[in-house]
Amino acid sequence: MMIAGEASGDIYGAELARHLLKIIPGLKITGIGGSRMRSAGVDILCDMSDISVVGFSEILPRLRAIKNAFNVVSKLIRSGGTDLVILIDYPGFNIRLAGVAKKAGVPAVYYISPQVWAWRKGRIRLLAGRIKKMFVVLPFEEDIYKKEGIVCSFLGHPLVDEILSARPVEDSMQLYGLDKNNKVIGILPGSRIGEVKALLSLFLDAVQIIRAGSPEIQTIMAVAESLDFNEVAGIVNKWKMTNNNMSFDVKLIRGEANDVINVSDVIIAASGTITLQAALLGKPMVIVYKLSLFTYTIAKLLVSVKDIGLVNIMAGRRIVPELVQYDATPDKIASETKLFLYDTEYYEETKKGLNDIKLKLGPPGASERVAREIAGILYV
Repeated sequence: MMIAGEASGDIYGAELARHLLKIIPGLKITGIGGSRMRSAGVDILCDMSDISVVGFSEILPRLRAIKNAFNVVSKLIRSGGTDLVILIDYPGFNIRLAGVAKKAGVPAVYYISPQVWAWRKGRIRLLAGRIKKMFVVLPFEEDIYKKEGIVCSFLGHPLVDEILSARPVEDSMQLYGLDKNNKVIGILPGSRIGEVKALLSLFLDAVQIIRAGSPEIQTIMAVAESLDFNEVAGIVNKWKMTNNNMSFDVKLIRGEANDVINVSDVIIAASGTITLQAALLGKPMVIVYKLSLFTYTIAKLLVSVKDIGLVNIMAGRRIVPELVQYDATPDKIASETKLFLYDTEYYEETKKGLNDIKLKLGPPGASERVAREIAGILYV
């Protein structure tokens, strides 16, 4: 059984499933995920789009769907229909499910560590008593879990393979109708509709400010596969109407985040895995995040790290700007973005810092290495 509740988990789960099915022909994998895992051969019992949420207040509207999904997979585990549970991030759900598996005598492994080192560290102890092994994708996480007595391995980051699929820049520029002589801003407002609703208008307002002085600037946006493309397009159109159609062309691309990043000179992105993708492709970025007031207030009490961006956390210093909550304004986003667009020295210095992050994420082949370890656990 494989459980992923977010877009990035769907990507990682799909690659892991493909390798597992190659290593163990005839293996049956069921679980929770999205279109990528389904295409990879996973029998999806519940679609992750029904249970993917951001923050605390956002859980309530989907609580029934989350409970139903939990009951479905818990029942299967308890029935003896599962030999191993693979948990991918999504901590609120998966840490509880690890407890169900433990009581049922079914081994569980965690792939893509939940960021419990950043908030609610007490959950590390819960994991120690519930899982057989942890596979982390950030190198500094290995020691954190080992110190708590969890068997843990860092075998590289699967995104290293993911970015190899990006088209050559010239091909993507032509495909998307972009002028290679003018600069491009890429906007990536998140993989969950709550994030998009909170951030997209801010991002568009910021680009509008930038274009007031540089109307030749081009804009492209990746719409995550986990989102309803038409719903996102509707948000863009509503923004245009609000601005009396005094707006600009935004090229909306379904999926293809790597290509969108690759053709962009600078990225404006929601905090999350996408920032690591931008780092691997060497693209400077402005990281933005905004939560509901309730969720933000709770998070302030629980979070124990000073930065939220994974690239900054990995670097141990702020190499790209972060604008969170009250700092997430169009003017500030535009100001930080313009620095990258027009300060060549700053731009190149940031690219050097991002390359250091790339080197820390390990060589290609992480998904296959993890799959071989999991196959070994299945056949001990």
